[in-house]
Amino acid sequence: MRVLYANQVFLDYRVPYCKELIRLFGGDFYVMFSPNRYHLIHRDDLVERIGREFGANAVAFKHDYLFDTATMSFTRVDGERGQKIPFMFGFLAAIRRIRPDVLITEAFFQWTPWAVLYHCLFGVPLYIGYERTLYTERNNARWKTWHRQLTDHFVKGYLVNGQETRRYLESIGIRPEKIHCVGMSADSAGLHRSVEMFRANADFPHFHRQFHRDGGLMFLFSGQVVERKGLQYLLPAWKKHIGRYPEDTLVVCGDGDLLGQFRAQYSLAENIHFEGRIPYGQIHRYYAVADVFILPTLEDNWSLVVPEAMACGLPVATSIYNGCHTELIREGVNGYTFDPYDEESMLRVLADFHRQDLRRMGQESVALERQFNTENCTRRVFEVLKNQE
Repeated sequence: MRVLYANQVFLDYRVPYCKELIRLFGGDFYVMFSPNRYHLIHRDDLVERIGREFGANAVAFKHDYLFDTATMSFTRVDGERGQKIPFMFGFLAAIRRIRPDVLITEAFFQWTPWAVLYHCLFGVPLYIGYERTLYTERNNARWKTWHRQLTDHFVKGYLVNGQETRRYLESIGIRPEKIHCVGMSADSAGLHRSVEMFRANADFPHFHRQFHRDGGLMFLFSGQVVERKGLQYLLPAWKKHIGRYPEDTLVVCGDGDLLGQFRAQYSLAENIHFEGRIPYGQIHRYYAVADVFILPTLEDNWSLVVPEAMACGLPVATSIYNGCHTELIREGVNGYTFDPYDEESMLRVLADFHRQDLRRMGQESVALERQFNTENCTRRVFEVLKNQE
């Protein structure tokens, strides 16, 4: 069986995932991507890595151009605003050169309509990777729902993260037997190795001291510093929290529209460190010294930073609006969920970590995340495709 996974752009965490699928399919798993889109997000280094690690299984589709309505440009994108409209030339011919027996795309727009056309022309089974939830789609335009229902007539199955996505797809009329919960994996093995190596490094004690006070806990946030991630609710709650726990520190890793505002509004006086953007290859240093990972997101499909932190042995706290909480959070076992719109909910969770055995909670995180590591997620995908009727 020859499989083509057509995903215009994916980040570092997907590299080991795709490499494992290439291995499972005995070299008959191919990955099509758009170098132009990586250039737009200033990640030409990742294009080189994909080519280096996938070899002949990397299929660079170079005639894909993205128009961003926020910037009204083909050369600049605003990740948070506007529509992203693809213009492609020769896409069907590029697929035809691979001659796949199964085709996988992501979501219902971008490359998927052309994949549907390929399915109609050549009868190749089509699967869609999907991760949206009832909450993220609560304000969806009706035409988008109709489009998804129409597309479903041509789709063999859906490869989804978890139960929250399953609930959404079933709510728009997609048959349960077409929905396969395969999970979403972070590069957990790579991060875990990096964390262990850094903890044995001579630089570790100095780095640790930068963010810790005697008797206090270090809480870590990693993500975009934008409205959707909910920091504007966590930070005021944090000021109240350190009134009771003055030795605790909060470290914020990430960049975004609100970073300058938050830096001006909060400071080390509130025990908050704003580190800015941290390259993916360095984020393990922060996981290594943190005591707790926290993500107060207002809307997320399946935040990969949560299983990343879990794989590094951290207790985790995230909001009830994060699509991964159903699978990844066991209340009081490996972490907590909270409502970022309810300040008392956040204050209660922040304080509760002081009453827990954090080492035990971290071990529970590692065990729970293992179900969603690269090996197990790719094995589920492999079995779905191999067992298709």
